[in-house]
Amino acid sequence: MKRRIAIQDLRPGMYFAGMDQSWFQTPFLRHKWLVKREDEITLLRNYGIQDVFIDTEKGCDVLTVSHETPSPPILDVGPNPEDIESARRLRAEAISTQDILFRQMGIPSTQHLIEVRSVVSTLLDGLLQHPAAMVSLIQMRRFDVNLASHGVDTGVLAMAIGQENNCDPSHLKLLGLAALIHDVGQLRLPLNLVRKVQPYSSQDHQLIQAHCAIGEAMVNQFPDFPDESKRMILHHHERLDGSGYPKGLQGGDISELTQILSIADTYDAQISGRCSHPPVPPARALSELYRAAITGQYATTLVQRLIQLLGVYPIGSLVRLNTGEQAVVIWVHSRSRLNPTIKLLKNAAGQPYDEQDIIDLSSQPPNEASRSIQETIDPHQEGWDMAKILDSLW
Repeated sequence: MKRRIAIQDLRPGMYFAGMDQSWFQTPFLRHKWLVKREDEITLLRNYGIQDVFIDTEKGCDVLTVSHETPSPPILDVGPNPEDIESARRLRAEAISTQDILFRQMGIPSTQHLIEVRSVVSTLLDGLLQHPAAMVSLIQMRRFDVNLASHGVDTGVLAMAIGQENNCDPSHLKLLGLAALIHDVGQLRLPLNLVRKVQPYSSQDHQLIQAHCAIGEAMVNQFPDFPDESKRMILHHHERLDGSGYPKGLQGGDISELTQILSIADTYDAQISGRCSHPPVPPARALSELYRAAITGQYATTLVQRLIQLLGVYPIGSLVRLNTGEQAVVIWVHSRSRLNPTIKLLKNAAGQPYDEQDIIDLSSQPPNEASRSIQETIDPHQEGWDMAKILDSLW
């Protein structure tokens, strides 16, 4: 149950669930959390907040508050089914909200902006509470070209890269806002063009490139839409070497936040298959992004942030082991990104395993032959449906 209390009554052990100011206008990264330290309360008080809301079902009430030291957070040691389910539910709710919003975008309104900011808030909370699960879920999903799901997944990935890059919380909110609706201009393009699976003609390319300027024009109709988020929507296809569109900007003319959005957008578009391109395996998508960074299209340090998040072998990668076996990566540990958890699929002779063992390559028994990843391979050529395999796990 939610209760409104004065800021002076807030104590560690209570679950902070809201305040008397707009979350989006504050410097706080999240708007719901379990208060653990007095300095968190001091920061709220220093920002001029008078009243807060607490959730007594998730934390202590005023009369039952405990002063015991909270338990330290549990380290990331593998896939937690509860985290995966929570992340799946958050993603589904965000996509549903976005889908409804896009269907009502004929005349943008203040309410639309409130709803988008609410989704940003929800996803940021998810990233803070279930960081590994939220990022990993992007690669566990079935591939689709839905605009709402692409916006949500790009938003999660962009904000996660921003966190990895130590971006200011206020910048993360601007980044999330832009990422969720960066492709909104595609709503004004012919549907058969957006869903086209054949290669684009030169005329198709001209039409699809117009979505950046169309998107900026659409968000200009929102009252009080942040200017920096507008620029990100207009520039998210610009590249540092000047090869992007719509203006062919170069170098410092493209903000760091826009570069983060560009990287997240490109990666998600590659693995999901969008705008006439078939899906690309995650490891190959990372490799192509890194090569593009080396040639000057993206900031190498920001692409490296993405690789740090996903690992060299992202979830969903089909790999060949030093034993000759085939396996799929099902989890990437923050403590050992080069040695993920895998699920064995085929033996060295190419025969499918009847029982597909799950092995954590980072903690193998010392008395057994050690397995390691030798290379990534193409699941399509090998006849595997990676999305179906991942769906069967959780």
